[in-house]
Amino acid sequence: MLRRLPPPDFRYVWLHPERGSTGAFAAAGTAGLAGISAACWSAGSQALSLGLMAMGSALGVLALARAEPRLPVQRGAREVTMAVVPWGILVNPDTDLRVLRWPAVRRVRVDVSHTMRGGTPAVVSSLVTVHTERDVLAGRAAGAVDLERLLANLEGYAQEAARPVAGDIEGQTALGDGVTEPIAAELLQAADAVCTTSRGSAQLALPGGGYRTAATRAAAPETVSVLRSALAWSHDCPADPRPLAAILAGELGAAELVPELLRLASSPHPVAAAFGKAAALRLGAPPNRAGSIDEVAAFLFEEDVEIGKQWIACSPALSLRPGAEAC
Repeated sequence: MLRRLPPPDFRYVWLHPERGSTGAFAAAGTAGLAGISAACWSAGSQALSLGLMAMGSALGVLALARAEPRLPVQRGAREVTMAVVPWGILVNPDTDLRVLRWPAVRRVRVDVSHTMRGGTPAVVSSLVTVHTERDVLAGRAAGAVDLERLLANLEGYAQEAARPVAGDIEGQTALGDGVTEPIAAELLQAADAVCTTSRGSAQLALPGGGYRTAATRAAAPETVSVLRSALAWSHDCPADPRPLAAILAGELGAAELVPELLRLASSPHPVAAAFGKAAALRLGAPPNRAGSIDEVAAFLFEEDVEIGKQWIACSPALSLRPGAEAC
């Protein structure tokens, strides 16, 4: 059964394959100094040669003393560049991008290496191993990685991200999940339907009237209460009403709901997060707090990203007119 979970508290954790170790650099540097020393000795500069040899030895000892222990990779794992974000994992984001949503991730493990600094243990490096149905991927980071919440809630995040998006405020009618086909246009049409039908108006405690008066409606306290309830975790619903509730909050100017929308912006569900960000920005939330839809773009269809961006800047007077799919 789905349960309410704290949202991801990490924003962007960068991981990379193993690079040259400190020990290797130390060996290369020592070998180079040894070669120069030998040349100086052959040229008759014994004093300079001995000095270089002593310097090389000292540098080698110091580098090896500071060298961090190498964390072993699980057998069969492939080291790659990865970025862990609230909506999943981006594999090779700078080259051949592969997107792993949370439902595709079976397990995540973090191993760390420690050292003593001033008598206090400190994490010097981390190794993150990601298991999917077919692959085992690994990436490294200097220092600690703040993925404790992911390790504790991965299964719950996967379940939340896999929920279909609701086309009604009660979460009874599923539109889709935004994974197999675009969904933004359907969501905006559903929002228009809620605001322009008698049933929808009754659910939101809006005054009656057609679409000509819908554009002038504002969110009454009762409406804000209904939307706040829908933006909360509705785990008993067959579908997720939060994206639709976020759109309605933006359409009706419910600025009181910006705190709830900012929390939704870090949801592990990409569509919910995208419209949480979009609605918060539309209602005037600072971009440095709400972020942007581009942060979630890799997990959405391009059409949904473009519609979301247009909707942020679109006038509410246009967004409730029939046929205005992009507003």
